[in-house]
Amino acid sequence: MAEEEIEVNFQARNPSGIKLLNRLYDGHLVLNDIGVRLDEQLNNEDEELTVPTQEDINNLNDTFGKTVEAFSDITDAYGDVNNFADNFAGSTKDFAEKLITEMVDFNNGIADIGDTEGGLENYDNDKLNDWVNQLMGDIVETNDSFNALVNE
Repeated sequence: MAEEEIEVNFQARNPSGIKLLNRLYDGHLVLNDIGVRLDEQLNNEDEELTVPTQEDINNLNDTFGKTVEAFSDITDAYGDVNNFADNFAGSTKDFAEKLITEMVDFNNGIADIGDTEGGLENYDNDKLNDWVNQLMGDIVETNDSFNALVNE
């Protein structure tokens, strides 16, 4: 697949916030990749579910750690995620808010699974399905807001 160069103009009062936003977006890209593959398998009845793979699990663990660090840095620099989002304007702010929501939902779900005795094996299936569905919706909203930014 050929790489496509995309130019995006971010509107920010404090340009250093863009680096933090990019760190969160890196996490979104991991979730988006897994989500696309999972969605394809769910929509193909003949295909056995293989997502998430062990590599996906490793990437999710890595993403969780990196987003915890990013949110910690955001809190240090801005006080909280709302002040961080307020650093941006226009479509950039909408994108930041969607991205923050997605990554907070991701981190909260991973933390909840981690707090469950026995981890994922003992995690409530309905809660897991609700969380996965919420994340899939979040991913779509983040993608839509990013596309709006690109098209400006």
